[in-house]
Parts: sequence; C-alpha cells; structure tokens
Amino acid sequence: MVKIILGIWCVCLIVGGATHVFDNVYFGLLPYKFAPLWLNIYWSALGVLDLLAVFLLLKYRLQGVLLTLAIMFSNVVVNSIAYYSLGVILDAWSLQLQTLFFGFCLGSAFLLWRTGILKHA
Repeated sequence: MVKIILGIWCVCLIVGGATHVFDNVYFGLLPYKFAPLWLNIYWSALGVLDLLAVFLLLKYRLQGVLLTLAIMFSNVVVNSIAYYSLGVILDAWSLQLQTLFFGFCLGSAFLLWRTGILKHA
C-alpha cells in the first residue's frame, strides 16, 4: 500500500514539475507574463521544487513528505489567490485537482511518515 501511495505522490509531482520545466524551457524563464512577478517566480520555481520533492521522497522520505506537504499547501493557497482574487487563472479545474491531491497527501502522509521513521531507525 505504501508503494502505491508513494507512486501516486511521485507521479503527480513529476507531472506538475515537468509542466513547469517545459514552460520555462519552451517559453523562456519566467514564462507566465500574464501574472504578477511574484506569482511568475513561484510557478517557475515549482519546476525545481516538485522534482526535488520526488528525489527526497525516494531518498530521504521524511524530508520529502514535509516538502511535498509544504508545496501542495502553498500551491493551493497561491492558486486560490490567483483564481479568486487576481483572476489570472481562468479555469478552476487545475485548482480543484491540486486541492484533491493536497487532500490525498494530507490523508496519506502519516503512512509515508511512519515508513520513513522505520526506514531510518
């Protein structure tokens, strides 16, 4: 069960990270010109942060769990601001998927955390 959960976490983070890396490579650094600079920087940084979280989940489980939870919390908060307050996100679908994944992460983090502690004990 833990391997399945870990796989879901990693696949979702890889998809998110690859999307932001693609945008930065294809459209240039800070490609989200329609957004305020702070949001452009945040979204661009997710390309590195998401992939770093995958590495940590596989190599240093506890740190990976913490980073993933921090990424997903900030992602939902920042994208909610972008959608509801700034109006720079026109479709709520991606925000809803991120919120769903964040809920899954919150609900399953204790399993990954527990196995991370046992692994390092």
